[in-house]
Amino acid sequence: MVAEHDMIPVPGGTLRAGTTEADLDAIAGAQHLPRSWFEDESPVHRVDVAPFAIDRHPVTNRQFAAFTRATGYRTVAELRGTGLVYGAGFWEDKPGACWRHPMGFDGLCAVRDRPDHPAVHIAWPDADAYARWAGLRLPTEAEWEYAARGPEGLTWPWGNIFKPDAANTAERTSTHPITCMDQWKDWWAAFRESHDLPGTTPVGTFPVGASPFGVTDMAGNVMEWTADLYRPYDPRRNYGDIYSFVSGRYRVLRGGGWTNYRFQVRGAERMCADPEDHSTFCIGFRCASSNF
Repeated sequence: MVAEHDMIPVPGGTLRAGTTEADLDAIAGAQHLPRSWFEDESPVHRVDVAPFAIDRHPVTNRQFAAFTRATGYRTVAELRGTGLVYGAGFWEDKPGACWRHPMGFDGLCAVRDRPDHPAVHIAWPDADAYARWAGLRLPTEAEWEYAARGPEGLTWPWGNIFKPDAANTAERTSTHPITCMDQWKDWWAAFRESHDLPGTTPVGTFPVGASPFGVTDMAGNVMEWTADLYRPYDPRRNYGDIYSFVSGRYRVLRGGGWTNYRFQVRGAERMCADPEDHSTFCIGFRCASSNF
């Protein structure tokens, strides 16, 4: 039986995509990452978005389990035998880490212990396979951003002022804003000692952080795959060698995850990764549909 989806109709409209040059300067001046990290959010441009529907929340372990029971599907991480988790100081390829056991063989069981948390360790082919099985699809990058920011182009789903208690990000459990890597490292060391990992929360935990259309978890919790290959907004602009390399090769991720801080969970923030095999304990997805 196909897992049920609580989908929200989003009327067609015009997305004011991206971030202004002035706002990019302000972001660069407010934290440790250089402006080049966010440069691909420019220029601001308008995109006409046709009506669509999108999941109210990311796909959960319960929903993904229904898919695997029905089809026998095994994820990229399961077939590989390892999954990426962040250790004391960097990413580690951990044996046995996958959506079923996000921290490896000796960790928690996602279906038993966290059925209503978002599924993680999801590579793009896994997300695409699930969506097809469910009779749905992955949202386009423009659809995702429009659902998160609304027609006014809000900075975060709830508005233009960051609220630590509105989303599952690093700053939710930090004692102060995180604006540099040293502060993040301090937070991470304390979080690892005091919380079960991964640090996801049940979907819909933060209704105050819902988008203008009522879509939840669009900032933090898990980064989410979109349907689109990564492309620069202005093909004539030089964004740097890294962006040139990933253009047309990597798939777009949106929303940031539970390990990220305020600037990395903005609705305009663009991330991308290798669609063939990249999956971590911070990456999940949600579905969309043109038929509703």
